Amino acid sequence: MKKIFAINCGSTSTKVAYFEDDKMINKVSLDITANELKKMPKTLDQLEYRTKQVKQFLKDNHLEVADFDMIVARAGTIPSVLYDGAYEVNELMLASVTYAPEAQHASTLSCLIADQLKKGLDVPVIIYDPTCVDSADEIAKITGIPEIVNMPVAHLLNTKMAGITYAESIGKNYKDLNLIIVQLGGGITLGFHEHGRIADWVYDDEGPMSPQRAGAIPTRYMANFCYEKFKEGKTLQDVRMYLCGGAGLVAYFGTQDIRDITRMIEQGDESAEKVLKAMAYQVAKSIGSLAVVRGGSVDQIIITGGIAHNELVTGWIIEKVEFIAPVSVIPGEREMEALAAGALRVLRKEEEVHPYDVYPKGYRSIEEIINNPNYLA
Repeated sequence: MKKIFAINCGSTSTKVAYFEDDKMINKVSLDITANELKKMPKTLDQLEYRTKQVKQFLKDNHLEVADFDMIVARAGTIPSVLYDGAYEVNELMLASVTYAPEAQHASTLSCLIADQLKKGLDVPVIIYDPTCVDSADEIAKITGIPEIVNMPVAHLLNTKMAGITYAESIGKNYKDLNLIIVQLGGGITLGFHEHGRIADWVYDDEGPMSPQRAGAIPTRYMANFCYEKFKEGKTLQDVRMYLCGGAGLVAYFGTQDIRDITRMIEQGDESAEKVLKAMAYQVAKSIGSLAVVRGGSVDQIIITGGIAHNELVTGWIIEKVEFIAPVSVIPGEREMEALAAGALRVLRKEEEVHPYDVYPKGYRSIEEIINNPNYLA
């Protein structure tokens, strides 16, 4: 029996789960209040607080880190890697996410907490299915600005798990199918999964708006918007945080909770219905854009994520895209199960662990990273 501990840091909580083989024994969301978060504006400021929460969970549940066969963490904001699957958490990765992260995102803390837990112990630590796997078609990365290369970012962990779940349900292998998989969450991402690799994608800043994201905004408006914000004294980070945290549905209604907006619609709020339907419409347009990647060769469209529980939203999407391919709805998130399943495959020697050897842009050694930090302030 293999004992696996999984860690998944999100913006307002740290999800942890203990598995014995593929059986989840315990899972909990260790929440952080808005007031506490205000005291820790930088992602790394939260490391000590979150680590203490996780250690308390282990103590309360009589779990010893030394007994774990593996700790598996959600991948943080690392540079693009070539393969999906497992990567070792090593000195280079820890230095990169600490001193030169690709972005300020709480997921970065997952591997750092794992490393804190294993200090002095011989327990392997991995990340699994990072968001930044560069398996996409080269043509998909070209933009209208030569200096800008659009590198792939996709919500791989849960969408890949949804693809595997669907394939198993019809007695097929995930890697034998062409799937368009949509992740409906605080941000909305889509990917064209061609026989197990992401051939093309729509990230949460280039497609539909979502509960917290602005989505794609025409450049003629975006240039003016940014210019005005800078004139008001806003920094680049202020604008980024708004576009990827304070825009979308929360900007319209003061809430990102789809259930709140659905209740508004039920009470006759036509504006709420119009905006929510616009979000679903934009999701459908993005699905349509991915359908052309392989000339319409799509075996199934899969809708997953927390918002996939909302039949109003999924219904609006399905009615516009079912002419492309059949649609399956697999609601919710199975990230913890996906992490543990990946770790179990590694422990059973069914998968290899990739060495992590990618330096952040502009760095050539761990010493350079540590001595010349870039905190994306």
